[in-house]
Amino acid sequence: MTYPEGDPLERLNRLWSQLLLGLSRPGRRAEALAAYREVRVILRAELGIDPEPALPLVATSTAELRAATAAEFIELLRTIHVRSGLTLPEVSRRAGQVLPRSQVYSLLKRGRLPTKPEQVQAFVTICGLPEPQVARVMELWVTLREQTELAVSATEDDKPFAILIVRSA
Repeated sequence: MTYPEGDPLERLNRLWSQLLLGLSRPGRRAEALAAYREVRVILRAELGIDPEPALPLVATSTAELRAATAAEFIELLRTIHVRSGLTLPEVSRRAGQVLPRSQVYSLLKRGRLPTKPEQVQAFVTICGLPEPQVARVMELWVTLREQTELAVSATEDDKPFAILIVRSA
């Protein structure tokens, strides 16, 4: 049977996508995530399917992909995660052994720059960033990593030292 407005499932998908996009504007992200979870429940109950997001709920513009410090980089990872609509256990499950559950939590909770590039790349890929944006996040990571290494080596060279002279009586 043909429908004048197109396939009903495609139409429903477009409507939900528009709703989620409209709700994802600043200040309404929690509502967007709630609506996304609602549509997942409906699709699971009514059609027996469990959609997995191919892209983040809220598109991340390349201009947003910036970080000058480790703290800003971790905040960027948190933003990417929230926009994905995935729970941390879901991210870990999809990553397999590349990114164990403890590492997923560690990426977002600690205040230091992640040390393993493959884990950062797996994380942002699973969260739905397109390849050019994954590459941009990895460029940021490399730049910050180099800055951290330079700062550490400079600090070690500049450490004051003391000579202890012991006199015997």
